Amino acid sequence: MKKNKLVQGMMAALLLLSVLFVSTKTVFAAGQEDALDAAKVNITLNKRIWDEGKTPTAIQNTGETMDFGGTPLNGSEFTVYDVTAKYYELINNSDQKTVIQQIQKDAEPVAPTYAIKDTSITTTGVGQAKFTNLDVKNTDGKYKVYLFVETKTPNDITVTKRAVPLVVAMPIYKSGASSNVVNTDIQLYPKNETSKDVKALTNINNFTKVTVGDQEFRNVTTGDTLNYALTVNIPANIGDANAVTSFKIHDKPSAGLALVADTVKVGNLTAGTDYTLTPANGGFTIDFTLTSAAVKALAGQKLQVTYDMKLTADVNPDQLQTNNASVVINGGPEQEITPPTPVGTGGYKFVKKDAQTGKVLKGAEFIVTNKAGDQFATFTKNLNGDYVFVAWTDDKKEAATKVVSGDNGSINVIGLTNGTYVLNETKAPSADYVLLKDGTITFDVLHGTYGTSTLEVKNTPKGLLPSTGGSGIYAFLIIGAAMMLGAYVWFKKSRTTAEV
Repeated sequence: MKKNKLVQGMMAALLLLSVLFVSTKTVFAAGQEDALDAAKVNITLNKRIWDEGKTPTAIQNTGETMDFGGTPLNGSEFTVYDVTAKYYELINNSDQKTVIQQIQKDAEPVAPTYAIKDTSITTTGVGQAKFTNLDVKNTDGKYKVYLFVETKTPNDITVTKRAVPLVVAMPIYKSGASSNVVNTDIQLYPKNETSKDVKALTNINNFTKVTVGDQEFRNVTTGDTLNYALTVNIPANIGDANAVTSFKIHDKPSAGLALVADTVKVGNLTAGTDYTLTPANGGFTIDFTLTSAAVKALAGQKLQVTYDMKLTADVNPDQLQTNNASVVINGGPEQEITPPTPVGTGGYKFVKKDAQTGKVLKGAEFIVTNKAGDQFATFTKNLNGDYVFVAWTDDKKEAATKVVSGDNGSINVIGLTNGTYVLNETKAPSADYVLLKDGTITFDVLHGTYGTSTLEVKNTPKGLLPSTGGSGIYAFLIIGAAMMLGAYVWFKKSRTTAEV
């Protein structure tokens, strides 16, 4: 009898070792006829998470302490259920492996109605949830069967693959040389997987790469459209209303960037039905409708959000512009998404002055051209009076914008990329000044130098000639004529006297 018991124990241990793999996360029990001294057992769930594509497969689980790798994950809630009755109902016309796989299937994504809830524990410390003093047998003397379901995942990380439900049928024996010894301290290793949310500037190759020190950015104008794509991983349990109560995406650009209206596309989802889009501070918030069938169908998948942005008219040319984003689950902490390469623009300042007196001059008109002089800039004005670049045109006469010196003689142009430009005067401040020849004023735009770039553009006043004519000349003419007439009369008189 003792020998028979030893053989049975060894067979049960071999069965445990043959099926206890992480790939299925299933724990099988020894036969019903095995004897067991212990009435209670402890089961510890050691929660581990891996990055996408790095989760190990087919690693044998012994039920004892093991090194599975991965990163311990706190904040996952596991709930244990009693499925003993269902197990014995199904086992009559089937086998143990098939029955356990059926219970696992029934528990996706939530525990089946036949499962009797016992206790919920959230992983802490090194990612452990410890279920203690679990009964080995029920009141009918049958070995109990437990179902462990991951009922909630952490709010500070997006879990794209939840732990497969674990089924543990009592009793469990130790492995190796102690295979005839009942394991009353069972260690299990449920696995999770996470994927990294990514944000990219998809038309980045349209813009020149600039590196200043250790900072790399793309050089853009205020007329450029920036195409962004945000790839977000949807929680695997988004269809479980008890686990996920809200899921939001925030786009938060810096002050110099703003969303282009009506450009947001959220995968194949429909605005108003599957999500709500709310513009905010140049960016937006997407609040997903968790009751939507289309949203539930995305569980564990990737969703791409595309949209366009532009530099604002009030952009600071000396500051780089970034486009941040984040994901928030259940109102928890923001999961920040690494922003893409920043963008930067530039500008230049001018002041119009009298070349002789230094007095500022208003009303002078100019056009800005490229270095070759064959393209002419168009601008709009912002509330600060700055000229904000829009686009280039080859129509100098009609389309090119005339930039005009203000009351303080200033002209500020912003939104240009690094390079050399020409400021051509088309109208002097007044007729008293000489018009500057085309090409007289060249300037170099360099991001980060706008604040110190003021260039004085000087006009020379036209010279003055002595005045001639005017009412005063007539008096001189009359006096002169009178003197000449008097001299003539005197001469005639003198001559007559002399002849007599």
